[in-house]
Amino acid sequence: MDGACLALKSYVGHSQALIAAGVERLFVPRIISVYRGEYTCPNFLGLPDLLRPYLPSGVKLLSPILDARKGQGKLTRSYLRFGLKAAPWAKVWRAWKEACLMQRAAEISSQSALVPQGGLGVLVLGPRYLTDDPFLSGNLQGQLERLGARVYSPCQVSDQVSLRLSTNVEKPLFWSSARQSVGSLEHFQEEIDGVVNLVPFGCGAESLISVLIQRRAGAHGLPTLDLVVDEHTSYLGLLTRLEAFYELLERKKSG
Repeated sequence: MDGACLALKSYVGHSQALIAAGVERLFVPRIISVYRGEYTCPNFLGLPDLLRPYLPSGVKLLSPILDARKGQGKLTRSYLRFGLKAAPWAKVWRAWKEACLMQRAAEISSQSALVPQGGLGVLVLGPRYLTDDPFLSGNLQGQLERLGARVYSPCQVSDQVSLRLSTNVEKPLFWSSARQSVGSLEHFQEEIDGVVNLVPFGCGAESLISVLIQRRAGAHGLPTLDLVVDEHTSYLGLLTRLEAFYELLERKKSG
């Protein structure tokens, strides 16, 4: 998969492992947008098409189109139409309402999570399918906590807050991940001492976002560390870079 990022390669490999284990259907939605007026990663837009050539012809992909560009109402209807293919309306509606409640509870839990006291504040940015995966990220958050850092992330900031704070940039951000990263940086600027940005190698969108993050962090006097990862990345090398960066933050803080 020349030109594919680490997350996409792992997605294809995981899908192939599921098929080898006997799975006959895969839920692979075409995620165009999750927030009004914004887009997701370009690979998400065509994920079923990207995955299909790597699977046997008999495997069925369940691929609803999820598009919130025109509001949450359209996104809700997409979920409900998909559910009606498998169950009656009443059951689909109950499942949807329960899913919304659980999603909201998860978001509130993330936003209200207490950050450990002590140490230097470090904001971890990057696609959540990398930063939240201990294997793909080399346990980035855990390694920072081991060094004594107070770790912050965009999931601790609501969409409403990040949307309002991201309007400080020169032009509107049409990638949701970019808006979340910039918004969380603006939100936590007084509480952090540095920024670690996890960037998948080969991702055009993140290469642009990382430059924007560097500029915004620099304007606030915050050092940044870009960690570019692919399937060949040495996690011992990542750890060495993290330790050196954290030591520099400590020197900057003390002197």
